[in-house]
Amino acid sequence: MKKILEYLKYFISGIVFGIANVIPGVSGGTMLVVFGVFDKITEAISGVKKIFHNLGFLITFGLGAGAGILLSAKVIGKLFSIFAIQTNMLFIGLILGGIPLIVKIGTSEKKVKPLCIVPFLISMAVVVVLSVLEKMDIFTMSAESVTGFDMIFSLKMVVCAAIAAVTMIIPGISGSFMMMLLGVYETIIGALNTLNFYVIIPFAIGALIGIIFGAKLISILIKKNKLMVYSAITGMVIGSVYAILPDGFGFNLQTGYGFAFMLIGVLVSVLIEKLGATDET
Repeated sequence: MKKILEYLKYFISGIVFGIANVIPGVSGGTMLVVFGVFDKITEAISGVKKIFHNLGFLITFGLGAGAGILLSAKVIGKLFSIFAIQTNMLFIGLILGGIPLIVKIGTSEKKVKPLCIVPFLISMAVVVVLSVLEKMDIFTMSAESVTGFDMIFSLKMVVCAAIAAVTMIIPGISGSFMMMLLGVYETIIGALNTLNFYVIIPFAIGALIGIIFGAKLISILIKKNKLMVYSAITGMVIGSVYAILPDGFGFNLQTGYGFAFMLIGVLVSVLIEKLGATDET
């Protein structure tokens, strides 16, 4: 039964990760940390042998991520446009509910030191600055029309996907924002909605390359100094709360409803933490 709960946790974590990486401003990496699978996923894909050793976990998580991406392209995007405040605050609740777990994991080997404030503040500032740039909405580009195989376009998608994928697993950094910076966000969303595999396949290949490379780098950093890395991660996660504050947030009825959804998000986050709790560290 405990094993079933663990894999249920991995599948749900994958769904939220997939959704987060499609919605602008929401960080998939943050969701990994919040749900307590960040260390596991970065370690599991940091080498070929480790990938095969963790195949069951990766398949379960990957199926969830795929479902989340398709779900967000079809449904979640509409929720963000129609119920922007409530949906954003649901994600804020997920983040807030996971902060105690993040601190617990980060301090599992060493206690907090005064020097931890440096990576914490720097990383939080980076996320806030990037979110300000994103909210200025100066990077949106129109979708490219792709109706057949094009070698140059495919190589471009592989490279852009690899770059964006690295940011997808970094807490606090929105993978969708990086796709906007690279000018491929609208193209990808359009391809997902129409199942255009001339775009999806090269992007998926590039994303796989980027995720493995990024995971290897993060895994090495965590092994070298887990406390400082998690200090930076905590800063990114807290900064991401500002990043997804919705337009219209304030003293109004919509925000009042939003707080109810935020509470639901906190409760869901805590519940997910309890699923397979023995696998957290």
